[in-house]
Amino acid sequence: MKTAIYPAFLIGYHFSGDAKDNTETWESGRMHTIELAYAKVFKYGGHHGGSKVYYVGSDFSISNKYDFFVAPKIGISVGAGFMFGTEIQLQTNFYQFVPRIIPYFGIGGWGGKFYIGYNFRLAKAENLPINTGHIGLTWPIIKVR
Repeated sequence: MKTAIYPAFLIGYHFSGDAKDNTETWESGRMHTIELAYAKVFKYGGHHGGSKVYYVGSDFSISNKYDFFVAPKIGISVGAGFMFGTEIQLQTNFYQFVPRIIPYFGIGGWGGKFYIGYNFRLAKAENLPINTGHIGLTWPIIKVR
């Protein structure tokens, strides 16, 4: 079995519909997010092999109601066609701070993925309206050998 390990730069786009805060009484608005990340890709096997990807980066989001958000993050994904993963984000608008964990699943491998995910709160009291569910596409744009 052949294994290749290489670093890569990932770029992605994520969309979230109207989400609600922890009181479920108002909506945060639609969010458009650009993902930029540095990844370490472990590619296993041949054409039908799998992969494991460790990454660190940030999401940059614009909400139609609450302006700009930044979310530094770390994560891991594994898969062979069908993939799943999780990431921890520290989402902020520079006035408020929200730690989240985001499990996701979809299709992809070797650093690329098309997926859906859900944000779970890690802090009980949150006042920052952040997307809860989202859909995204991420792809390695530069593979550094």
